[in-house]
Amino acid sequence: MAARWYLRMREHANKQRTNERHAFEQWLADDPRHGAEYDSIARAMRQLDSTEGLSSLAQAAEQHTFLTSETRRKAKQRRLAHLMVVCFIGLAGFFSHQQYQVWQAAPVMQLAAQNPVGQIVTRTLDDGSKVTLSAKSDMEITYYRHQRHVLLKEGEAIFEVTKDPERPFVVETDTAKVTVLGTRFAVNRLQQLVRVSVDHGLVRVEAKVDANGEAATTLPENPPSIAREITNGQVLEVYANHAMVLVNRPASDAFAFLKGRLVFDRADTNEIADTVSRYRQKPVQSQGKQVRNISADINIQDIDQFLHGLPNVAPVKLQDTAQYTLLKAQH
Repeated sequence: MAARWYLRMREHANKQRTNERHAFEQWLADDPRHGAEYDSIARAMRQLDSTEGLSSLAQAAEQHTFLTSETRRKAKQRRLAHLMVVCFIGLAGFFSHQQYQVWQAAPVMQLAAQNPVGQIVTRTLDDGSKVTLSAKSDMEITYYRHQRHVLLKEGEAIFEVTKDPERPFVVETDTAKVTVLGTRFAVNRLQQLVRVSVDHGLVRVEAKVDANGEAATTLPENPPSIAREITNGQVLEVYANHAMVLVNRPASDAFAFLKGRLVFDRADTNEIADTVSRYRQKPVQSQGKQVRNISADINIQDIDQFLHGLPNVAPVKLQDTAQYTLLKAQH
């Protein structure tokens, strides 16, 4: 309303219209705030009419535009900085995880051991664990920060493991994986099976299979598995078809070679050939049909005597060649 009166009074400023002037004065008298509103409109219009006023208003508008633009620019910079921080944290976390995995996978101790025929060797490892490697046996030991790993490539070994919950002790063959924290056990890798015998402690045995459900013939990075746990005095056999059988035989038989003895409990000719070949310069090979259920407890020094007497207690025969002693079933 004040703006309307301002325009009317400005329009009739040079004309003496008593009625218009009287109405304007009456409007001012009706409310003290009307005069204040009118004066505010008049000052603003005078400022617009002057060059300096327009310049001031323009400067004010420019300043407002600049401040608004600056505020938006700073807000955009803050958002960008926040995004960069988030990305940096994400990348740092990713690379930290990658570096941690590399750090975990880096070996801290490596050892390869290969015993010739007839030689048994006991080694004490960095953590105090003891490994006794049987004759004609081959293994690789690698210690990581998160795991102690043994690859039994051939033969037989006894493990007395120092307990370390942060680093399980793992023994692998091509078809079986044995995991413990602290215990004493033996792993015997034969042609047809892997035998795990536990003196004391708890052992987890896994039969490794490939993606098609077949027995693993290599060592993939993360092979699927079938698992079973055995404990004090138990013996488990893992076969090439990844079957696992808990057998009724003394676990102590697996440790007999430490005392210079070999114990066969319902063994077949394959097992006998594998075992005695570890202590005999001329290896023994089993050929043809397997003869089973052969039991014996012999001194390692008497292996030749045992072999020559074997046809008297089992339906087998021996045949010597230049390279091997053949163990065959009698026809």
